[in-house]
Amino acid sequence: MDALLQEALRLTGALGIALHEGRDRVAQAGLKPPPLSKARALQVIHAPDQRTALVVVPERGSPEEREALAKFARLASTLLATQRREAAAQARQAHLSRELRQLEQAVAYRERNRSRASHDLRTPLLVMKGYVDMMRKGMTGELTPTMERYLERIHGATQDMSALISQRLAAGDAPEDLLSLLRGAFERLARTQNLSLRSEGAPPAVPVRGLHSELLLLTRTLARSLAATGTPQVDLGIEARETVKMWRVSLSTTSDQPLPARMMQRLDGLVQKLGGTLAVRLSPCLELTLQLPAAMT
Repeated sequence: MDALLQEALRLTGALGIALHEGRDRVAQAGLKPPPLSKARALQVIHAPDQRTALVVVPERGSPEEREALAKFARLASTLLATQRREAAAQARQAHLSRELRQLEQAVAYRERNRSRASHDLRTPLLVMKGYVDMMRKGMTGELTPTMERYLERIHGATQDMSALISQRLAAGDAPEDLLSLLRGAFERLARTQNLSLRSEGAPPAVPVRGLHSELLLLTRTLARSLAATGTPQVDLGIEARETVKMWRVSLSTTSDQPLPARMMQRLDGLVQKLGGTLAVRLSPCLELTLQLPAAMT
């Protein structure tokens, strides 16, 4: 800003110049002009925003000088606006950095608690399982049929609890809701294309494990691909296959147009990357069926 005022002095021949933003003096060069409130008799050049003004000594100047000063005032107004935007961006960045540090600390704290809880819960189960195995092998004496039946139940219960602890307290990212991502992808297209997603009868949530970026890319690619067929509506069907811990997701259209081979390869690659499978049916209408690993509770 000082360099701008120095250049204004050089080009106009003024003795002094000051830049004001509102009532605040931002910078000055040459002779010190009086405050803006007392500069009625001096030459005051306002920028179009009316907030930025140049106070010039002496007060009289040629039309050419006033035109040059007006250009400097406009440039100074632009520079000040840029500085305000940069300061606001830096403040937002500092705020986001603080929030990120807080989140990292919270995640680290929860991860320590998760690891400790997993260990504390698993240890007594291992002890119980060890004693049950010893008794089932006859190391504590002969067992009656009733005792064997009770031990079998205890053994099954310890296995179920161990699996539950592994599932609920496993390290890694939280599951993503595939249904929410699908709805969001189709809603984005609904603003520009005549396409809707009907998901009647779908479960409240469809938790799947996978990177958010990969699942987001898959759902948006699915929406764009089906929109390209010209179908006005896509029917969504979701079935939980608990025996194999998979979600079966079907997307049915009213179009008989097949997807291009290149698009099918892209979709198949995205699904395989997530550990799932993709099947296509063309008759009587196009239908895509995905099976994706579930994060069932």
